[in-house]
This record gives sequence, structure tokens and C-alpha cells, in this order.
Amino acid sequence: MRWRRFQAISALAGLSPDCLERLAQVMVRREVAAGEIIFLEGNPAHGIWFIAKGRVRIIRHSTSGRIQAMCMASAGKCFGGCPLFDGEINPASAQAVDDVTLLILPAAESQRLTRTDPHLARVLLTVLSQRLAHLARLSEGLGTQTVACRIVDCLLAYADHAQSPPVVLLTHDKLAILAGTTREVVSRHLARLEANGLVRLGQGRVVLLEIEALSASRPMDAACVAAQIRRARE
Repeated sequence: MRWRRFQAISALAGLSPDCLERLAQVMVRREVAAGEIIFLEGNPAHGIWFIAKGRVRIIRHSTSGRIQAMCMASAGKCFGGCPLFDGEINPASAQAVDDVTLLILPAAESQRLTRTDPHLARVLLTVLSQRLAHLARLSEGLGTQTVACRIVDCLLAYADHAQSPPVVLLTHDKLAILAGTTREVVSRHLARLEANGLVRLGQGRVVLLEIEALSASRPMDAACVAAQIRRARE
């Protein structure tokens, strides 16, 4: 049954096999090479994108032309604009971090299915509203948190906690984009963390040796405190 391959997509958890089968009949599979742009900010949203394999980073361009990474979506997650409504545009650009396998629910099909299946409509609207709210909070954090604070946040957020100790499989360049800074700043801060025994650096990876101490190392300036308070209230 084709619907079984969608069971691993957490964004679709809770949908019945019949509903998943209807999705399987209209979804389009696409393979994207690492580094390739999937879609651009400001372009019309052509569908809802689900990640079957690999990672995708969501990025925006500032008015000065600087790339600001908003987040990284991994297998099982979805991303994109909200094509449930006519005229919607992509709020950010998407780029493949690894070779990725994507399952696309075209805009026309998502609109048709949500008109005929209220439960699916609620699931998709909930998922997309959560994603847009998450992007808004991350965008705010870029302007309120210090660079060191954002670097540590990225390490904690993208660590593979299934490994012991946890490992972050990102290069300094990719961490810089995610933290909204330069590679040189990331390298200097990681070197300080390693000198303090909090991490161990390797080729394309950062091993987190002391999670609690690393969390405590986040600079607690006024901006960080205010951001944490806002997140706690949400």
C-alpha cells in the first residue's frame, strides 16, 4: 500500500490510512541534490513540501543581501508557504542541505482535498500555522539575541541526541548561515567552547561533551533573557 511510506512523516501523524492513501494518489516525488534551491522567497507557493529523506534549510535574504537561515527541517517534517489559499507566496526560500527526497502536495490538490475532507484541512492548517509561527519567532530572535547565544542555540537544536554524546553534523559554514553570522565568528566561538571542554570539534561535526554546561554558557544578556521570557509565555 502506497500510504505506508507516509507513516514516517510526523506532520501527517493522526491521519487515517484512507486519508493517507488519497494523499499518496496525488503527491509528487522529487529528488533534489545537496545545495540546490528548491524554491525562492516571494514566488507563488505551488504546494506543501514533505521531507522523506535528508535535510532542508529555510533561508531569507535581508535588505542588505545577507543570507539569514531561519531553521533546518529534517526528514518527517514539512515546509513551504500556505497554498490552501489562492495567491499565497513563499515566505522564505528553501535549499537542500543534503541530497533530499521530497513529497509534494500540489496547491490545486491540497485545496480540493481540504474542501472534501475537513479533518485533513484541520491537520494541514495546524501544521502550516505552526511552521509560520516558528519562522516568525526565529526571525525575531535574529534581531534580539547575541551571536554567541544563537550559535549555542543552533548546536543544541540540531544535535542528534540519539548518539552519546550528542553530535551536530554541520560544518562551520552551515552553522554560520543558521546563526546569521560569518564562518570566522563561528570558528572562534567553537574554539573557545572546545578550550573549555564543552565540545570536541571534528571534520563536519561538533560533539557536545557537556550539554548542561553548554546550555549554561549561553550569554545571559538582556536580549537573551527577554527572548527566553517571550518563548516561555507562548
